[in-house]
Amino acid sequence: MIGRTAAHPRIGLPAVNLLSQSAFDRLSARRLRHRFVAAGVVLIALVGAGWGVQHVRVAEAQKLVVVEQGETARLDARTQTLAPVRAFVGGVAVQQGTVESAMAREIYFSAVLAGIRAATPSGAKLAAVAVTAAPAAVAGAPVDAAASVCPGPDPFNTRTVVGCVTLSGTATSRAEVGQLVTSLGAADLFVEPFISTTTTADSSEVSFSGSVGLSKRAFSTRYASLAQALGPGVS
Repeated sequence: MIGRTAAHPRIGLPAVNLLSQSAFDRLSARRLRHRFVAAGVVLIALVGAGWGVQHVRVAEAQKLVVVEQGETARLDARTQTLAPVRAFVGGVAVQQGTVESAMAREIYFSAVLAGIRAATPSGAKLAAVAVTAAPAAVAGAPVDAAASVCPGPDPFNTRTVVGCVTLSGTATSRAEVGQLVTSLGAADLFVEPFISTTTTADSSEVSFSGSVGLSKRAFSTRYASLAQALGPGVS
């Protein structure tokens, strides 16, 4: 092939190409093979690097799994050690419920007697005082839903009480007996005071007997908040 060179398209000696077209094709194919080989080497290097990174990550994850398995075994052993404590706490919770149920209707007798003493006029004397707790009207009923065990001034409109106090004594006058009834009715601890009999002796001393109901304020409630008293660990 005779022609001008690319560097001197107009001036210069004619260039002669002695290679055949097949030789040029072989050279092009060789260059392509070299490029493919180089690309393959780079790809293999990238794949190897990625595999190495993943292998390191898998190894680290396996180490973490081993550590967590050891921690799990330690915690399991500790849980087994604390199993008796859990059983004890459960037993305390059962006992708590039993105590609360059994003592829910406990009456504060000292508060009842103190209330009666405060309501008694100075000229009156109590000879006998008896307190009777009312049974629950229905099994499982609330503690303030008890049957009435005290006679009231209105037999057709009795109020629910949790107990009854029967009392008897003497006073200097019927006015003092009335004052006793008024004072008992004004106290929130008592319900429907009722004097059933009054008699006057030759000495003008008035003997009386009657009863007064107890409101639910008579309950001591000492065991109502037992769960809070024992702490949050018991439920």
